[in-house]
Amino acid sequence: MALQREFKQKRAAATFDSLVAAAARVFARRGFEAAQTPEIAAEAGVSTGALYRYFKDKRAVFVEVVTQHLQLSHEEVMAKLTPERFTAGGADAKAAIELVIDVLFERVRRDADLERVYVAMSYSDPEVRQLRAEYETRGCVALARLIDLVIAPGVVADSMAAARVIGIAAVEVAADRAGLRPRAGDVGSDAAVKAALREMLHRYLFPASAPTTAAPAKRRRAKR
Repeated sequence: MALQREFKQKRAAATFDSLVAAAARVFARRGFEAAQTPEIAAEAGVSTGALYRYFKDKRAVFVEVVTQHLQLSHEEVMAKLTPERFTAGGADAKAAIELVIDVLFERVRRDADLERVYVAMSYSDPEVRQLRAEYETRGCVALARLIDLVIAPGVVADSMAAARVIGIAAVEVAADRAGLRPRAGDVGSDAAVKAALREMLHRYLFPASAPTTAAPAKRRRAKR
């Protein structure tokens, strides 16, 4: 992640923050290509010249927006991934998984428009692609560390591999529920999809406390 900027004057810091917040709204509303620096400046309530005192061009503004967006996203989700939430196992662990899923789904849904632009740019812009890679790796490392702390020995063979699969799966499902993936036909309810994701993760990470009967028989009967 890029280093946080420091300003000698509070007014300069406030202007910078206003520009970044305004840019996030404009990029989310217009997309990267259609967004223009005069519109960003106007949204922030400053002149276009003031914007160029902080950023050399539109792309530099976007990179700052993405940097802050990813930092806040990481902090918001990781604040719920604390070891004490999971160490009791069983129902407590399931509730903790559900809480993290709720936070992730809400975060992606809230920032869906900006997320759409950011992901698209990550496939075409090398710096944005690098920011995305760093963000995902940072999340995987933190999740792998948590797995090592709270999951019983022998359950997960490779915590980093598990963290990557869990992280990508959870984010992609959250993106689907936020409308960021193409969908057709019956896509199920948010509640049903969340429950399925929660059960999948709980059964994988806490197999000793997961039920092993009844559900398969019910599914077999449903197919007859």
